[in-house]
Amino acid sequence: MKQFLGFVRKEFYHIFRDARTLLVLFGIPVAQLLIFGYVVSTEIRNINVAVYDPAKDDITRQITDKIISSNYFTLYENLDNLNNVEDIFKNGEVKEVIVFEPGFGSKLEKEGTAQIQLIADASDANTANLIVNYTSAIIQDYIQKKNQLNPQPMQIVPEVRMVFNENLKSVYMFVPGTMALILMLVSAMMTSISIAREKELGTMEVLLVSPLKPVQIIVGKVIPYVVLAFINA
Repeated sequence: MKQFLGFVRKEFYHIFRDARTLLVLFGIPVAQLLIFGYVVSTEIRNINVAVYDPAKDDITRQITDKIISSNYFTLYENLDNLNNVEDIFKNGEVKEVIVFEPGFGSKLEKEGTAQIQLIADASDANTANLIVNYTSAIIQDYIQKKNQLNPQPMQIVPEVRMVFNENLKSVYMFVPGTMALILMLVSAMMTSISIAREKELGTMEVLLVSPLKPVQIIVGKVIPYVVLAFINA
């Protein structure tokens, strides 16, 4: 047991005396924490939206202003028609189109209800859900505040339409990401095993005294595994 503890102590000495090992142990986790904590976020900010408003009355303008002033959305364009909606989505210019029905304001005040359609780009299912939920929440907040000032209750039930992925299948997003992760892990792991095998067989010294630079040796070992991993994927 004493010999074992001595061996463990020796490993601690090796770690604390090697700056590169300390960087890997403490520097990389901090960097990853910052990246995943601040860069990878489920919040939405400054999402481009287009608005089709044939009514152009006070209520539709108030709803549009409330949505845009929330800091979640940016007004990209006021549409004159709905003929080029899919083209806008295909170009990646907007993530959502808000469609008011004709006579929206007058119908809401007279009948107490009016139609609004939310068309979202569902190629990224999670983002599309967030966008629609945020927009619906802003609209409901507007109508609740308006009902406090009106004796006749009003109601707006958004009609949601998803394009490019109507069933909101998340597999279209997760599978490509999983493939990339597998490629990265397999390539790194097999390259490490290959280098360790060279060291074990005693051929690493032969490689080091060859005309190749260390970087070229590493890259040369990585490329075959990357190619094979792509074929496997």
